[in-house]
Amino acid sequence: MYQVPVASVAKSLTGKDSEADPAMASPNAMLPATARRPRASLRLIATSDLHASLMPYDYCADRPNSSLGLGAIALQIAEARGEARNCLLFDNGDFLQGSPLADYAASARRRRAHPMITAFNTLGYDAATLGNHEFDYGLRFLSEVLADARFPVVSANIATRLGRSPARDQTLVPPFTILRRQIIDNDGRAHLLRIGVIGFAPPQIAEWDRNVPGGSVQTRDILAAARAWVPRLRASGADIIVALAHTGIGEVDPEDRSENAATALAALPEIDALVAGHSHRVFPGPDFPASPEIDPVRGRLAGKPAVMPGHSAHHVGIIDLQIERCTTGSRRWRVVDASARIGQRSNDRAPAAPALHQALAPDHRATLAWSRRQLGETVVPLHSHFATIAPSAALSLIAEAKADHIRSALARTGWADLPLLSSASPFRAGGRGGPGNYTDIPAGPLRMRNLSDLYPFPNTLVTLLLTGAEVADWLERATAVFRRIAPGEADAALLDNAVPSFVFETIPQLSYAIDLSQPPRFDAQGRLADPAARRITGLSHGDRPVLATDRFLLVTNNHRAGRARLQDPDTEQKIVFTDGARVQAVFSAHIQRKGSVGTPPRRNWHFLPMPGTTVTVPAGPGAAPYLADIASYRPEPLASDDEGFTHYRLHL
Repeated sequence: MYQVPVASVAKSLTGKDSEADPAMASPNAMLPATARRPRASLRLIATSDLHASLMPYDYCADRPNSSLGLGAIALQIAEARGEARNCLLFDNGDFLQGSPLADYAASARRRRAHPMITAFNTLGYDAATLGNHEFDYGLRFLSEVLADARFPVVSANIATRLGRSPARDQTLVPPFTILRRQIIDNDGRAHLLRIGVIGFAPPQIAEWDRNVPGGSVQTRDILAAARAWVPRLRASGADIIVALAHTGIGEVDPEDRSENAATALAALPEIDALVAGHSHRVFPGPDFPASPEIDPVRGRLAGKPAVMPGHSAHHVGIIDLQIERCTTGSRRWRVVDASARIGQRSNDRAPAAPALHQALAPDHRATLAWSRRQLGETVVPLHSHFATIAPSAALSLIAEAKADHIRSALARTGWADLPLLSSASPFRAGGRGGPGNYTDIPAGPLRMRNLSDLYPFPNTLVTLLLTGAEVADWLERATAVFRRIAPGEADAALLDNAVPSFVFETIPQLSYAIDLSQPPRFDAQGRLADPAARRITGLSHGDRPVLATDRFLLVTNNHRAGRARLQDPDTEQKIVFTDGARVQAVFSAHIQRKGSVGTPPRRNWHFLPMPGTTVTVPAGPGAAPYLADIASYRPEPLASDDEGFTHYRLHL
């Protein structure tokens, strides 16, 4: 077990004074200082799900964009610090993966600190936790990266070895830390404050990244780990406890090993404030409906102040705590009032912080050189504007590259005679990423930056042996992105905004129709929701229907296979081949080998016709040139919304 570190030096948190917030004012404000308990304000500033978005530059499009990256919100961080006497800055995980800069940093021989760590060190982060995507490049890489951090990184439910109880686990990083900070109270007097910081991550990491080279990790249920470690954190002397919880906002009483445990965490009495993340949503805000445990206006989970600051450096979370010195009991300070809010960029044209820009300049130049390297060319545009509406040339190319690699690897094995299927998903297809979150590569040169655009995750290939019935269910799970549409409905929203686009998956080697009048057979997590429902109809391979007893090989990725394991433990026995090959490397080799790639997609799937029925779909501003891809649905442009999406009416 780790010896929990406690900072040996009391660091000052003083900053620029601000005007007093009436909501946080002491009821004893008119009494002499000697007659009242000391009170102080403590501000917690948090980022989450940055996904290696650092510089004001769109590497995929190869052009500057001042609205992108941590540099774009560095001004807001500086302003938030300047407004408060006592501040702490945290990151809530998923910082190592998600951009060409991250892909370059993972592929290059390390001569300097990872750019994300450089950024955190430069901006003076006080602590961070791990998200699930920190493991995408393997444990060895992660360990090397964290070695350069000048701040503690904590996580209580990720272990290299599980003990008899959570408190006996050999955690990968320390479960918690205690920051010793000198604060200034509302009367200008100095005090020592000990802030306990504990981290958590989705327990599904153990399944999602099982096939990543460099070993695997073991995980605990978030609540089980919290109940073991949080009391120890309090007993170790923490005055205030902050949970950095890389988990979504869910029920206060979740199922075991829940992916979304933030509300339940906040309900633990020892936790004073919480940062949530993982789901790329914003809290407080309209992303969440109100409930007895969730207050999306005041920013409360189970009564505790909480924030979820979106993703990709679009927002910062700000929690203001009013704390009071205790005169009895073991605690020296307690929270007496709090507020939580989301800070947004006040100026989209704001430049990156000069110190940050200077520190990252070498990484930026190296990424540009790497991302501009040409691999080959495409003879057709590769885009994702309508990848969930109709067959896509981009997805077909990805599936083709994966299938070719596995076909060659299995050529002299006993599996070579089985039909080989290959799946692909749209990763950049609007949604929470906004109207700019689409792949749009014109016909012409294909470069490394395009590779990161088409396939942004460093997944590894996994090949499964499935029956025809299991393949049908695989496609059924993909249809969870669609809402149920009643025949004759007018302008119903087709896509379920609560389900990310990557859940949708297509298999170009099969032909089928999707019956939208049926309810989804599976929910967004892949759990059986309606055993009687069937959306996939007319499933065929070649010229013959797929029978339930047919056998196929399906090429997918480690994350998708991991999600399958969560619903079907027998999935492990269905894995017949994995060589640790990363999809990005396979894709790159495929393009370089062929030189020229890309063909119009085969119209292998469609929505079952529903005469007299119309639906609406959102698309980015660049979608208009590709309306021919969905011509069979007679698309009609509608108004644009406040986010910048253009909506289209489709005739089913």
